[in-house]
Amino acid sequence: MPRVYEDFDPKYASICSDVTVYSNNKGFFKSLAEEIVSLAEVDGWMQTFEDIEDDKKVTTVLENNTIMNALNEVLSRIQPMFRGKDARISYERRMAAQTCLKDGDLTKSLALASQAVLRAPMTGSEEIIDAGVSLALALWLRSEILLRSNRPEAALEDLKLALKERLPARMRSEYYWRMGHCYKGAGEPTRAKVSYELAGRLLGNNEQAKAQLTKDIESLNYTSTPKHHHKPEVCVTGGAKLNLPSLSKKVKVIEEKDKGRFAIADENVKVGDILLVDRPYAACLLSEYYGSHCLHCFQRLENCEDGAPVWCPNCSGVAFCTTKCRDAAVSTYHAYECQFLDLFIGSGMSMLSHISLRMVTQAGYETSQQIYAKYLSNEIKTVESSVLNDIEGVTKKNKLKSRKERLNRTKKGLKSFEEKNSNDDAIETKPEDKASYNEMLELTAAQIYSLCSHSQQRKGADYLKRIIMGMFLTQCLKISGYFKTCSEDNMTKAEKNTCELLVRNLQLLQFNAHEIYETVRGNHQFSGSKPVYTAVGIYPTGALFNHECYPAVARYFDRQNIILRAIRPLRPGEVVSENYGPHFLMRGLKERQRMLASRYWFCCDCTACKENWPTLKQMDAEPTLYLRCPNDKCHGKFRQGKNIANRCPRCSIKIDKELFKDHIDSINECLSQYKDGAKAMEHEHPQEAIQILSNAVDSFYKMAQPPHRETHIAQESLRSCFATEGNVYIVKTEQKEK
Repeated sequence: MPRVYEDFDPKYASICSDVTVYSNNKGFFKSLAEEIVSLAEVDGWMQTFEDIEDDKKVTTVLENNTIMNALNEVLSRIQPMFRGKDARISYERRMAAQTCLKDGDLTKSLALASQAVLRAPMTGSEEIIDAGVSLALALWLRSEILLRSNRPEAALEDLKLALKERLPARMRSEYYWRMGHCYKGAGEPTRAKVSYELAGRLLGNNEQAKAQLTKDIESLNYTSTPKHHHKPEVCVTGGAKLNLPSLSKKVKVIEEKDKGRFAIADENVKVGDILLVDRPYAACLLSEYYGSHCLHCFQRLENCEDGAPVWCPNCSGVAFCTTKCRDAAVSTYHAYECQFLDLFIGSGMSMLSHISLRMVTQAGYETSQQIYAKYLSNEIKTVESSVLNDIEGVTKKNKLKSRKERLNRTKKGLKSFEEKNSNDDAIETKPEDKASYNEMLELTAAQIYSLCSHSQQRKGADYLKRIIMGMFLTQCLKISGYFKTCSEDNMTKAEKNTCELLVRNLQLLQFNAHEIYETVRGNHQFSGSKPVYTAVGIYPTGALFNHECYPAVARYFDRQNIILRAIRPLRPGEVVSENYGPHFLMRGLKERQRMLASRYWFCCDCTACKENWPTLKQMDAEPTLYLRCPNDKCHGKFRQGKNIANRCPRCSIKIDKELFKDHIDSINECLSQYKDGAKAMEHEHPQEAIQILSNAVDSFYKMAQPPHRETHIAQESLRSCFATEGNVYIVKTEQKEK
């Protein structure tokens, strides 16, 4: 098969491919991979390897003694490397937090107390310091800081956790008294009274304390109500599709030979329509955000009003926003990854390598072997997912006899997967729940493992580097206890299968993953705001949207969820396109084509490329307006200012030049609305701006066609407005100054 990237910049394409496996400037993996590749190139072995079928490539590498001897020398030295617990450090941080609290520095005190919590060993493991209750004492102190910071719900959570971690009995009266304060602050006076009364029974003969407690009970306001901080759920416009509940009914997925599967409009789409709300099949947080974001749901810890950072029972390198997220992680993937986190960072392995591992660790050994047998080796005959069966243009194989049965099976499965994988209702550790979760992973895997991997275009050296990474990660899994339920007789086969699964993951992730971002801003919602990438994920349905250099949708994220929202109107049959990075406004045709061919291995033929649209800077120098052909079914356009023909050269319809004059007046009204939208953004009214700009862009496309400078700026403004509804972090003034 011809390699598209070789026609543009093969060297740059090689670099682009390498960085999807490992870093070019950090860690040891680059030098290891290059050393093994140089050994493989001796005596023409690499060329032979390149021609071998995909399903035999890992076996071929395992049979090469020269490669395996060099590789095993490194793999044999792998050992756990992570930041463990330390009672002494926890104690020191707690004392420092206590000092800051006395000085009135609540922000610094809270940070130090959270460090004390995260570094504290599990209760009873180090009796020599704090009698083995360092964690309970750290939580107790942090609850006081949170209460003083007017975060009663978070303080209450810490109190409950402190009690579970053996808070000393002598502190019980203070415990219930503080709990009463928390319930009072949270707007639950009845529970506050019960807590105060329990504290009173434990106070003994301390009359002064009892008098104060009586005043606290009398101060309760029974008209107050509990506070709620939950955001409303985001739903797709027009209702969800039965077989793809993350996708709007306004969109359908089709398949063509040269383009693969992609999304098109099934109905008229308006600007602002939400077309996709999808959860990731697997996603990983960037290591530089381990201390500031929840490892499981990616919520920024500072933004959690109802809780404070929760610890991992084994390591001190990560944090969670709630015990639900923590329990979901440690009962699945984190149980295997935890002890190698520092090794992963030090190796220089890429985020896509980590996600390829996560796809295996979140499922566990048995489920991963089932996925391998169904979707890689074809050892188990499977019924195709209804998602694949219902795609127009694809040859349907192994269909279920009943379409109704197929839809019900998948609708039930995907709904259950979304519920189990939701951020607000994390996976429980009950055996039946975990089994159900794994079943849903298997079902969703049908979509994931049908995504393109371009393995036939992959060079031998590229493939070998991915196999080396697969073997490195497999060895880490072996040491972590991942294969503990595997029999000794089956171990070699299980390790090979796991390596092949990791290699397949690495290939498909190269072309189908999304970077997850949050908007970082200052005091103003828009001025100076910018997207900051915090994680990477793979989305079962989100991966089906093709690229165009002039995209139809803007994307933003709500925690892990990807949301795609229309920024231009679409007619039935038009492509619902995303943008993979190169946008015509910022980059010229030649540069875009080079980037897309080298990074994604395709040659873009979108309208912006075929017509070689000018960049934003070029439009500044030469403003243009293209009027739309009055025939709704025609895509013809006429440049304003030139002598307009009497008939459209595309459809031959007669042109009413008076109508065009009316259209120009209407377009000028759109330009006025763009300014009104900009003013609404300046005054920080994003919803008002969305309504004004959406209506204006919809109106523009009824009369004109791109490229058009002011309309593109309006669309980019809409992108910024939409992002205000997703992940947002407000940098405080003192932080900006620092």
